[in-house]
Amino acid sequence: MASTKLLQSHRDFLNGLARDNVKCPAEEMADKVAYAKAAPLVRKIVEAKYPPKDMKLLAKYEVAKIDRCIRLNLTAGGVTQFTFRADAAAPLRPTGYDCGRHIYQADEDATAAVLACATAEEAFKKAKATKLSDYAALITYSTTLEQIESVWPAATALRARFNRSVPVILSDDVVARIRADVAKAA
Repeated sequence: MASTKLLQSHRDFLNGLARDNVKCPAEEMADKVAYAKAAPLVRKIVEAKYPPKDMKLLAKYEVAKIDRCIRLNLTAGGVTQFTFRADAAAPLRPTGYDCGRHIYQADEDATAAVLACATAEEAFKKAKATKLSDYAALITYSTTLEQIESVWPAATALRARFNRSVPVILSDDVVARIRADVAKAA
């Protein structure tokens, strides 16, 4: 069986495949749990300053918007930013402030939850980056697809791309001209 030499486009595909499929379930679950604990606490802090009922009225007149990035003054000291991952979870606030200009005061519970969320998010990102680095090394330093498949069976997804062809419809006249040209050259 002939080996399949890897081209740069193949390596790009395999790196994308790794990005889409590499999982860190324990770290991801810890991140989700920490976020789920922190998000309602942060939302509560913002809504204490800007009640939802009032913000809905302002939104009706387009002077309130969803604020996904909330800066918090922590009781432990310092300012940090908490980012809501979806607009549906984020609170409304008046449009007179942008993200960097308004800082909310966090209580003890929110401070602990936000710091735990930041720690869990960083651990998840680091774990995923470590795994992706390992896959990138495998992809970069392997010369053939078979070498990668022996370690990472999911890489066989690349083989489906080898048989793709662009459908070409040529008229009989074009085919006849090409055949005549080839015959002249011979």
